[in-house]
Amino acid sequence: MARLSIPQLPPYAAEAIARHQVEAPVKLGAIANDLGVKVVISDLPLAVSGMLVLDKDDRQTWTIKVNRHEHRNRQRFTIAHEIAHYVLHRDVIGNELVDDTFYRSGLSERREYEANALAAEILMPWHLITQLMRNGERDVDKLAEALQVSPAAMNIRLGVLT
Repeated sequence: MARLSIPQLPPYAAEAIARHQVEAPVKLGAIANDLGVKVVISDLPLAVSGMLVLDKDDRQTWTIKVNRHEHRNRQRFTIAHEIAHYVLHRDVIGNELVDDTFYRSGLSERREYEANALAAEILMPWHLITQLMRNGERDVDKLAEALQVSPAAMNIRLGVLT
């Protein structure tokens, strides 16, 4: 199964992510907190899944806003996607990045691909999938449930055609 290519993460980010990938489900809020990023569930337009916003006053604090109207698993993927943008792309974002429901933000297709790939790595690390499977879980829906992701996301991660 081919692995997705992600740029090298800064050590502080790799450590923050790994620290919270010891059990399923991955603790996204703890990762964001370790990175110094706030997460807020917000009333966003239906066409917007999430945003990454730089505080206009202190110009240092970043906030991830997630659409409260989307399913919890979708919100988790959006948070992971925005964490990925923060870690990989914040130097090219400016003050705000808005991701629509197709995770298109105006950044290049390559950068969106990288954010999706890192989001999958954050939420569904291979070592946790392998651990669940070694414990006897083979059902995609149950693997997805354990990691709090959609079955579609798990199928994609496993390389299963949907």
